[in-house]
Amino acid sequence: MELDINSAVIEVTRKCNMNCEHCLRGASQRKTISDQHIYKFLQIVDNIGTLTITGGEPTLAMESLEQIKHCAQYGNCAVGDFYMVTNGKAINVDRLAEWANSMRFVCHNNEISGVAFSFDTFHTQTLEWKQAEKQKRNFQRLQEKIQYEYGIFDEGCGEFIRQHSDTSSMSYDSLISEGRAKDFGARDNNLYAFESYEYDDVIHFSEEVLYLSSNGYIVAGCNWSYESIDNRQDIRIGHIDDINCTDQLIEAIEAYNRKRNRVDIDETELAAVYEAV
Repeated sequence: MELDINSAVIEVTRKCNMNCEHCLRGASQRKTISDQHIYKFLQIVDNIGTLTITGGEPTLAMESLEQIKHCAQYGNCAVGDFYMVTNGKAINVDRLAEWANSMRFVCHNNEISGVAFSFDTFHTQTLEWKQAEKQKRNFQRLQEKIQYEYGIFDEGCGEFIRQHSDTSSMSYDSLISEGRAKDFGARDNNLYAFESYEYDDVIHFSEEVLYLSSNGYIVAGCNWSYESIDNRQDIRIGHIDDINCTDQLIEAIEAYNRKRNRVDIDETELAAVYEAV
């Protein structure tokens, strides 16, 4: 049986060079994903519609980004699109441009592929003026590098190297109550089961996101703090060290679905009791 994941996330590091008050991950940690965990995950999964690369600040783990590119290019897993957000504070523009362009050729779809910079209210407030100006220059230099050295012009480059958030749309009401925003974030983080269907000996999982953390935990959903990822059993699918083949990961996702569906049924029955009372 082949495994097709609509949306997967790899957390390459928990290191970060900023200290944003709104960060749903929480305090940074000196952890970076191992090459073996990347290799194993991309061997077990046969196809990923969109692969999101996250942190921490992912550009602080360029070796891990290179490992993802290598495994996607020469390994078992086919990737449709890739997406990564950076704060752009201290990037190596030349290296990032080369990596992003290589990832574009590795991916077979590229409808939404790209690198985005965090220009939202919270990030710009955290940066000092000189740092904010450097962030803008890095963004412009990366766009120019992609345009003139790799030939992605006009609208195509604007979509490939882009702004992550519309500053005017960001507010405390948009923050998820996790990590540093646990006490003032207004949005709850909901849990969902994966939707699944089979065709031609392929099982496809969608709706929920499959997340591989830098310490090897596989969880459902991507908007969790490091504390939740490491400790919450209700989002846990397994650990990559304990999953050795595609069938085992499929079984682990299906076991999570059964657990999630039981909870949903219990909550529905409880709500019905309250309504009757």
